[in-house]
Amino acid sequence: MEKIKQSKLIYIMFSFTSLINFLVFWLDPQSYMYLVISLIFFLNACVFFINSREPDGTYWRRWETIREKGKWFFSVVYGSLITGLVFSAILYVVIRDYLPLLLLCCVAGGWLWGYFMWMMNEKRYKLLKK
Repeated sequence: MEKIKQSKLIYIMFSFTSLINFLVFWLDPQSYMYLVISLIFFLNACVFFINSREPDGTYWRRWETIREKGKWFFSVVYGSLITGLVFSAILYVVIRDYLPLLLLCCVAGGWLWGYFMWMMNEKRYKLLKK
């Protein structure tokens, strides 16, 4: 199987597993381990998403414009604001408590996710441009 198709398949499998674990957590909010497992599979799906992009596709052309704005812009906007706020809203619907703590953890975690995604995107981008 071609490497890119294989990475896309693994991405779909990680995404599906992440969704299933989150649904189990939603049904039983006391089972925090399912939330942790869901987040781990989500991060793995992100890694395989980056690796499954076509070398000359639109993703990398769009990345060139995003990377011009810088690492901190990407981490704050795509990580903290978009990912962090979306996750805090989803978790607040499930947990219905601890909003300030959820917001703080998700925004900080989103920033960290954005930072790591920047590093992985840059590494892959530089490999493709060699």
